[in-house]
Amino acid sequence: FFCALELNFLWLFGYSPTIKDIKTPTINVVSELYTSDGKLIAKYYKENRTPVAYDSISPAIIDALVATEDVRFYEHSGIDIRSLLSSIISTASGDRRGASTITQQLAKNLYSTRNRKSQGLIKYIPLVRTIVFKLKEWVTAYKLENYYSKKEILTLYLNTVPFGNNTFGIKTASKRYFNKNAHKLQVEEAALLVGMLKATTTYNPIRNPEKSLERRNTVLSQMQKYDYLTEKEFKKYSQRPLKLNPGSFDEGSDGGSYLRSAVSRHLEKWCEDNGYDMYADGLKIYTTIDSRMQQYAEEIVTSQMRILQKRFENVWGNENPWRT
Repeated sequence: FFCALELNFLWLFGYSPTIKDIKTPTINVVSELYTSDGKLIAKYYKENRTPVAYDSISPAIIDALVATEDVRFYEHSGIDIRSLLSSIISTASGDRRGASTITQQLAKNLYSTRNRKSQGLIKYIPLVRTIVFKLKEWVTAYKLENYYSKKEILTLYLNTVPFGNNTFGIKTASKRYFNKNAHKLQVEEAALLVGMLKATTTYNPIRNPEKSLERRNTVLSQMQKYDYLTEKEFKKYSQRPLKLNPGSFDEGSDGGSYLRSAVSRHLEKWCEDNGYDMYADGLKIYTTIDSRMQQYAEEIVTSQMRILQKRFENVWGNENPWRT
């Protein structure tokens, strides 16, 4: 059966990720526009995501993620049979409980195993379709575990998960909600972001601070339960209020909108000719513009426009200058 699934026998099962897909996963990454002196002035993206290395992620994020999403992550090979059996028993008794491992979630996020491209003719049979989706995730998770280390899987996962508001990946989320780099996140901040993964809208700290706080403390309790926190640490962190410090959604792009448009007009043709996607390939684009000289020029223009506006108002007042 698994061979038929992999080969998409008679077009029944749809597309499944190949070994090549596993080795070279496709992730939409922000392209960044810089001045000649290295200042970020604009971004081009489909999904606002900038990848970060494992060593640049706070250990608290890793601990919170494993404690909440997949406590046996370091012990299984992509599929946690024990959790799966427990989930089946719980569901049968009326208590629905998920059993997807972090690796299975990565498989679903990274390869869109449930989108139309991945559906075959069985998509018209609801129950069978769901079973096939799950089997694909299991097979893909097993492939991921055999090719990547646990650290690499965690890194891929944290670089691909959504955090709401077109914010993808832990680096962008850290900037979005706390205006800091991912390695500087405090324990309670890490717990808040991991808590959002269950439902990014419901537990969004900006829109629903009370629910977000409750979910954050649930994550902290999981960390205590599995010995990532002591009881004293749990009490300390769970008593802290939400302290958001939202950063700019497009960090570094203030004042660069017209430069962004001017560069894109030239760059889109170059990308088309050279096989790049400006909005997904993570390009680093450097201009000949000096940010300091550009700032001086913009300040002069602003100052001169104020003078011209004042002259205009003195001459025309409230009259319509375009009246014939």
